[in-house]
Amino acid sequence: MLYLRKIIFYIFAIIYLVLCPLIVARMLGFVINPLTHRLVKTGLVYVSTNPPDATIYIDGRVSHQKTPTALRDLAPGKHFIRIEHSGYIDWERNVPVIGKKATVLANVLLIPQEWPIKRISSQSYQDIFIAADDILVATNPVLKNMDVFHTTKGMTENFNEVNTYEQTPLFSRNSVYASGNLVHLYSLPHSFFILLEGIIKDKHKFLWINLKENPPLIEDISDLFVEIPTQIAWDNSDNGNIFAFYANNIYRINIHEKAIFLQEAINLPESLNLNPTHHPLMKFLINDKNDLLVREGKWIRVYPKDDFNSPQVYDITKSRPSTNMYFEEKTGELFYLDDDTRSLFVAQILPFHPILNIPIPDALRINVPSKENN
Repeated sequence: MLYLRKIIFYIFAIIYLVLCPLIVARMLGFVINPLTHRLVKTGLVYVSTNPPDATIYIDGRVSHQKTPTALRDLAPGKHFIRIEHSGYIDWERNVPVIGKKATVLANVLLIPQEWPIKRISSQSYQDIFIAADDILVATNPVLKNMDVFHTTKGMTENFNEVNTYEQTPLFSRNSVYASGNLVHLYSLPHSFFILLEGIIKDKHKFLWINLKENPPLIEDISDLFVEIPTQIAWDNSDNGNIFAFYANNIYRINIHEKAIFLQEAINLPESLNLNPTHHPLMKFLINDKNDLLVREGKWIRVYPKDDFNSPQVYDITKSRPSTNMYFEEKTGELFYLDDDTRSLFVAQILPFHPILNIPIPDALRINVPSKENN
C-alpha cells in the first residue's frame, strides 16, 4: 500500500512539474508552437463586423463570443478565420498573427446574400442631387414633376416597411411655374438654397429656392439679371448674394435688397464657389472609410477593404449612367435612379453604424500591406 502511494505521489509530482510551468507561461501570454515545440509569445486578433453579432470560427473551432470580440492567446503564424451571419455571405481569410501584436479586423463588411432594395417613387427623373440636412432633389425636364425628398425622416428599423421618406413636389400643381421646363439647376453642397433656370410661358426665368422651408420658398429674381449669364456663383456662407458673370462684366446680385452692383473681379470673395452645380457622384468611402462604394458603367459595386491580398468585388444593382448617387451616412442607404425606369430607388448598404472599436495602439498593430482601391 505504501508503495502504491509513492507511485501516485510521484505521478502527481511529475504532472505538477510539467503543467505548472505551462499554466504560468499561458498566464504570461506564452504557448507552445506546434511546429517548433517551443514556447512563443502569443498574439491576438480583434474582430468587429457590420452587422455585429456574427459567429467566428478560427482554424475550424467556433468562438464562444460574437463580434465584436478579441481572439486571444493565438500562436504566431497564419490562422484561418471564417465569419458567419444569417443572411450574409461567409467571410473567410488566412489572417497573420505575430507575438505581442494585434491583428485588427475592424468593421468587416458582411455582404448580404440579396441586397435589400426598394422603389420610393414611380416618377421618372432626370437626375438627383443632395442639398443640406438630408434634403434630396429629384429633377425632371418638366418643373411640376420635380420632387424633394427627406432621406432620414420617418426612419424605421425595418428597411422593408412601407415607404417612409417624406416626398414633396418642388412646385405645387397650382404654381405659376409648374408648367415650365428646366434649363439648368445650380446648387452648392451643404446649402439649403438652389438657383433654378427655366423657361416658363416662353420667358427665361431665374428662381431662388429655399429648401429649408416646407413647402419650399420660391422667389423669382429674373429681373435682377440683365441678360443670360455665362456663369453663376455664390458663397455658401452668404446666401444673400450671388454673382452673375457676363462677357464683359461681373454683377453682384443682392437678393434681399433686390439690387445689382458692378463687381470687380479682384474683389471677389476668396471662398466663392465658381462652379455651383453638381457633377455625378460616382464613389463613396463607407463603413468608417473602410470600403469603397462605386459605380462603374451602369453597375453599382462595393469593394470591401483588402488587407490580406484577397481582393473582392460585389455587384449591387444597375443605375442610370451619368446621374448622381447619394449615400446617406445616417441610415447606410444609397439613393439612385434605376437604369430602366429612371425611378428613384434606395438600397440598404450598411445595416448598422460602424461600431466604435476598442482602441489598440499603433505600436501593437500588425502593419499588413494592403491594396488601394482607386
